[in-house]
Amino acid sequence: MPFNPRKFLMVALLPLLAGCQAADQYSGPPGPPRAESSRRSIPPGLEPLYAPRPPVPMVEEPPPPMPVPPPPGMVPFPTGRLSPDGAEMLLGGDPEALRFLALKQLAERGLVPVEDCAARKDANLGALLPLTAPEPPAAGLNIPIPPVTDVVARFNGLGTGAERGTPASRAAEREFLLDSLLPKVPTRREARTPPDIASARKQQERLNRLEDAGLVTPQQRAEETDALERLIAGGTLPEVLAPPPPPPPPPEPEKKKTSGGRGNRMPGGVSGQLRVIPSPPGVQAPKLGAGAKGPAGMHLLSMGSAAHGDKAWEALTKEHSELAGLGHTVSRADLGELGVTYRLIAGPIDADKAQSLCATLKTRGQACTPTPFPANGTGK
Repeated sequence: MPFNPRKFLMVALLPLLAGCQAADQYSGPPGPPRAESSRRSIPPGLEPLYAPRPPVPMVEEPPPPMPVPPPPGMVPFPTGRLSPDGAEMLLGGDPEALRFLALKQLAERGLVPVEDCAARKDANLGALLPLTAPEPPAAGLNIPIPPVTDVVARFNGLGTGAERGTPASRAAEREFLLDSLLPKVPTRREARTPPDIASARKQQERLNRLEDAGLVTPQQRAEETDALERLIAGGTLPEVLAPPPPPPPPPEPEKKKTSGGRGNRMPGGVSGQLRVIPSPPGVQAPKLGAGAKGPAGMHLLSMGSAAHGDKAWEALTKEHSELAGLGHTVSRADLGELGVTYRLIAGPIDADKAQSLCATLKTRGQACTPTPFPANGTGK
């Protein structure tokens, strides 16, 4: 076959042609959108409205400044002999004194301004010095408060949490907490004068603890002690205040009177709850005479209605097993002006046995009177 140069060239170029077609099909990674296409979607003249806006920087409110303790000697309280923890232990069980101790520690740490501390202390000093302070303290200071360390931690944490609030809200919360501790302007005051000599002696002992805790000065303690001594020596205080007399008992409800026959009906022997009620005195059945002949019975109780007889007998036999083998009868008795009553009488039994059995039942608090067994009752 003769050599054809054109055919040879076509065969040699086939691989190169296949590679170009593959490269043409591969589009590559997606690139940024063309500026021309984005500009085409924005109406002319409105390009500034579609321009990307810069992010607004977050302005975080700076935390409140750290409290600065005042210089030594500026806090309006004396220096105590005990540490803060020791003073709190010494004043345990004295809520009024603990309130002043908490205020003192808040001022020492710079959490309460010195001027504010002095105003609140002076407005309530009558809780520590009831006889020498110029005016009584606020009412309600004897209500217990949380531990002093917790109170200080609460003030120290104002405005440092995740929800610090605004400076105005933090100031309002601080003012509310301080007014709950010791109000600057009490709306109601309450005197603390000791009511008796025993209370005055306890107040003198308390003054020593207040001085040790650094709440009163030695001069204040001495002046209050002298005032208490004069009050004790004045003879106006009792040794111990007598407790108030108990309130009078409530008046008994007036008993309802039911009319019937020629007088009022006697109260029943069994209540609505089947509770046995002893017979009223003076309405017992006739007593069994000495050497009496014939069947005897035992008068156990009286009732307002004969309908209660079976239920009363059932209750009595459950309470006293000696009655289980006996019968019973309900005897109607007309008591004149006292009305009509119905007597529950157990029997008939022997007279001696009636006497013996009644003696046994009386030892248990059960009324029992030996009586002749009635012939006009409705026996069971």
